[in-house]
Amino acid sequence: MKQNFLNSDALSELSNEISGEVLRSVSRDPQERRRYVQAREVFNGAVDAQPAIIVLCKSTQDVTKAIQFVKREGLNFSIRSGGHHAYGASLMDQGVVIDLSHMTDFSYDVENKTATLQPGCTWTSVNEETYKKHSLVLTHGECPSVLLAGYTLGGGYGLTSRAFGLGCDNLLSAEVVLADGSVVQASSTENKDLYWALRGGGGGNFGVVTSLTVRLHPLPQQVLCGMVAWPIDQAEDVMKFYRDLYQDENTPDELSFCMLMTNIPYPEGDPLIILYGVYAGEIEDGRQHIEKITSFGEPAVVNTSEAPYSDFMVGLGSEIPHGLKSKWRGGYLNEEGFSDSAIHSIVSEFKQQPSKYSQFRFDLLGGGAIARVSKDETAFRHRDELFNLLIVSFWDHDSEAQINMKWVDECVERLSRIFNGYNYQNYANDGLVDWQSAYYGGNYAKLQRVKKEYDKDNFFNSHQSIELPQ
Repeated sequence: MKQNFLNSDALSELSNEISGEVLRSVSRDPQERRRYVQAREVFNGAVDAQPAIIVLCKSTQDVTKAIQFVKREGLNFSIRSGGHHAYGASLMDQGVVIDLSHMTDFSYDVENKTATLQPGCTWTSVNEETYKKHSLVLTHGECPSVLLAGYTLGGGYGLTSRAFGLGCDNLLSAEVVLADGSVVQASSTENKDLYWALRGGGGGNFGVVTSLTVRLHPLPQQVLCGMVAWPIDQAEDVMKFYRDLYQDENTPDELSFCMLMTNIPYPEGDPLIILYGVYAGEIEDGRQHIEKITSFGEPAVVNTSEAPYSDFMVGLGSEIPHGLKSKWRGGYLNEEGFSDSAIHSIVSEFKQQPSKYSQFRFDLLGGGAIARVSKDETAFRHRDELFNLLIVSFWDHDSEAQINMKWVDECVERLSRIFNGYNYQNYANDGLVDWQSAYYGGNYAKLQRVKKEYDKDNFFNSHQSIELPQ
């Protein structure tokens, strides 16, 4: 598709047809220019793409008009919701960005325990209503600026996923704008193959999702939650404890703690290893399990309490740095990934961190309700893997980029023996050679067939998007 365009008549027509706004990179209007600069910001500050046009959609009709516009004019485009894609694929340089972040309406049904959301909704806004008023939560991630559509379509792990399943497992239906501008519903009774593909097949592959209906789950107003931190010289013992805890089939699904090596207070403090999370059930049922964590070793910090789940999650999300330049790589661990020798290697690598912002994140991406769904029931195939290691480096200044990116790459290479070759698609890596297998495994061929059925001309086409079958 062409990139050098700026047909002023077509742009004016689009502006008049939508309830949202069209922002131009070449605008001389100070207010429009300021809104454009804000709209092109993404989580990873290393991404510096300059879209020619950003279409801020407010409705499904706006999305339809935007799709028709880029198709008619033959323009390169991308779809964006929260802008958290690891390497910035949602920001089309010199093209059109169809931005869904202003589509923030939602409704919910307490009796049926469901919520219907536009793609720009945050979990904080939904929980403010459903949890605080009705003790109902949706599955969601940690970062409060991650929007629910992208999160859900790529799998969607969160601290309640062992108890309630992944985001994609809780997707009941979706409204989708296809390449021809038509709007269809995907569910267990309508467009079943598309519904299958949307649950873990990622966003922007088959159409633009403009509404999602998801399950809500009961959760007490007070839960046991918090964090425990140990000095880094106890890291190997803590990691072995964590490994054994979650390889024990008697550990309840409700107990969900992630592990992190970082500096506390962040980012200026001492290097520590941290377990943080929640018991997603009744307090008395969880007390002994939390005490098992707090009593291990000689922790430097024990900060656990009974608190509203939403308050804990908001506090947790406030620690996540937004706008710093970053690179992250990693993957699911293989059977040897948490052996004693592997643990020693992991800790040794972390101690060489070049930036005070650097982190080793261990996400608990399996077990419980996640593992009770078969690999082919949805497009999300990562059901057997229990742990995921993400090596993250953040930095402030361009002069620090080379050393930080080199450290991440070299860490991954030196630790390559601990990874199984699969990659969580919401932690996208543009350097993967066989990304098709890494993200989707044996489900990729079916995803290609769905692609052919719903996007036969490969209109939704970007780096690492689902390909048409050969």
